[in-house]
Amino acid sequence: MKTRDHTSRRYFLLQTIQWVVLAVLMLACYVFEVSGSMHKPLLLIPLALCISARTGEIQATAVGTACGLLLDVACGKLLGYNAFWLVICCVAVSLLHSYLLREKLLNLLMLTAVCALVQGYLDFLFYYGIWGHADVMLIYFHDILPCGLMTIVSTIPLYYLVRFLFRHCGSRRSYELEKTIVSDL
Repeated sequence: MKTRDHTSRRYFLLQTIQWVVLAVLMLACYVFEVSGSMHKPLLLIPLALCISARTGEIQATAVGTACGLLLDVACGKLLGYNAFWLVICCVAVSLLHSYLLREKLLNLLMLTAVCALVQGYLDFLFYYGIWGHADVMLIYFHDILPCGLMTIVSTIPLYYLVRFLFRHCGSRRSYELEKTIVSDL
């Protein structure tokens, strides 16, 4: 009985540490987005997708909402614009990784490419393309497309960072496995 209680406390402590570190990482990505004025990757998109690939749908929704709202504020967009799109992407990634895909870097790179490029296209369409200005495609090829490509490439370090964090703090599956082993003893 005492062992099971100790395991529960240990799991709760590790999960708390894990989510605090993830929140600090989200804020660090936000600070990176708002600092400086050069073209940068949107680090919050691959971070949200990397976290969503290792969590359930509820956590993916929360992460997508938080990262999306931070991205809206960082990019100066309508509040909820990126959050809505990122929630859809995060839940889709969570479901795909739960039922269909393995947790591999290539899978996440492809999913990030789809999410980042569609987000860039929607951003271009609603903020520039709909108004029909002359030479509006220069904005797409000079600003939005390079930002999307940098976002895809930035998935690689974020993937390994999130994977390291989830491996060392444990996951729900490892806790349940440990709980069944302890209860069998």
